Amino acid sequence: MLDKKLIEFFLLLGATILATYYLPEIAKTGFYVLLLIAYFRSKNEAAWLTLFLVISDGFWGYFNNYEVVLSAIPGLPPIEIGHFYVALSAIKARRLTVAEPPFYNIFLKVLGVYLLFLIAQGYLLGLSSELNVQFRMVKFVFPLLMLYSIPRLFQTEQDFRECFRYFFPLAFLALFAQVFTITTGMTPSQFLGVHKEFWFTVDVHHGKTYRGFYSTRMVLLSFFGALFYLANRKRTFHPNYLFAVIAADFMSAFLSATRGWLLGMSFALIFFLIFIARFDFRRVATTTLILIGIIGGLLMMPVVGKQFTNAFKRLTTLEALAGGDLTAGHTLERLDKRSPRVMNKWSETPFTGWGFSDTFFKYADFHVGNQTILLHSGILGAILLGMFFVYYHFTLYYQSSLLPRGHPLKGALLVFVVFFPGWFMIHSSSGQAFSYYQDPGGGIHMGLYFCFGAAVYRLSREQKKSGTTAPPPEVDVAEHALP
Repeated sequence: MLDKKLIEFFLLLGATILATYYLPEIAKTGFYVLLLIAYFRSKNEAAWLTLFLVISDGFWGYFNNYEVVLSAIPGLPPIEIGHFYVALSAIKARRLTVAEPPFYNIFLKVLGVYLLFLIAQGYLLGLSSELNVQFRMVKFVFPLLMLYSIPRLFQTEQDFRECFRYFFPLAFLALFAQVFTITTGMTPSQFLGVHKEFWFTVDVHHGKTYRGFYSTRMVLLSFFGALFYLANRKRTFHPNYLFAVIAADFMSAFLSATRGWLLGMSFALIFFLIFIARFDFRRVATTTLILIGIIGGLLMMPVVGKQFTNAFKRLTTLEALAGGDLTAGHTLERLDKRSPRVMNKWSETPFTGWGFSDTFFKYADFHVGNQTILLHSGILGAILLGMFFVYYHFTLYYQSSLLPRGHPLKGALLVFVVFFPGWFMIHSSSGQAFSYYQDPGGGIHMGLYFCFGAAVYRLSREQKKSGTTAPPPEVDVAEHALP
């Protein structure tokens, strides 16, 4: 039986698609305004966060950059609806208090001070006074408010768990979109009447390699969430369901032929099996069987089999990279073209970078994440970010070590530690994820991850202090728990 809240969510998502692409401009604007009012009055934070994350992340070829916008200020470019969500969430959060700030709160304040420095430095090194440029800088910084809002709007592990109830089904829809595009040569949005060209829609039948990837942030979040709830001994999701989510996410990455994603997710999964699942035969066998079942079903379609071959060949080009070929067999330009352009400009101000200056906006390249961090914030900014990441994950690791053997959160805390290096590999090789700025989707993504860790950390401390590991009364636990 389908969950009523899930049905309502997908109806709302469908209504947003209809309004955005099939209604006249005035009706579309009215719908967006009503949507924001409905969110502001609602208490179902998980559903609305998921909706605005989907809108900011893209879905089936819908919700591309600058397609879901409101023209709020005359003379300035339209504003993405995700920015309005960030603003409203901050207003709602302002009304609430937290019993205990996130454990990294002091570190976050240090990063906030450095962010203010980067803004000031941008003006000193030259930032155009044109209103649209100033507006662009504000839009870059504004989504970081999610690090303030989420700890107030989502204060318990159960609050975050509700988000993952919405995330997991979207993993299967992302995989469906991959298979649909490979087999038909068009996105689901094109098939349903939105006539838009996409660079990644190719004819795989004729030997071309498909490179599309749908709902990337949702894929990564659902992958992380499935690992977390597999490690959590207080079961709230059927283990086989979580294995299927992992398999679907992994196949989405593989079918995209994106090497960085495949390596990052493989790294996280392997380390999860080694250090948390400890190669539990039942878990490994279940994951393998589900993955084999999905692969077998997909290979029944010949064109998908061709994409499998193409994706595998693209992965083998890493051997050329390891041998010193920076182009990885002429399939990679990050190291020999993009990186030198960014690093040459960074070398002019290496310690603090260029801040939010015109030079940064001109030379920033989000395909090379670490180099762009250096360009923007310099060595000092990169060190501060690195110290925050180390402090955050070491704190969770240490807290896990303090918990007794068999505690339901002991392994769950370690999921953050094994997942993050894989995420950082994706950031380093396939597209920037970490920075002193974000778009709305990135702000939601980062806010969820770091604030969720703080909520789990606080819960584990409370349970250790009280000597209890009992779940909340409303949670249906352990019916399908693995030993």
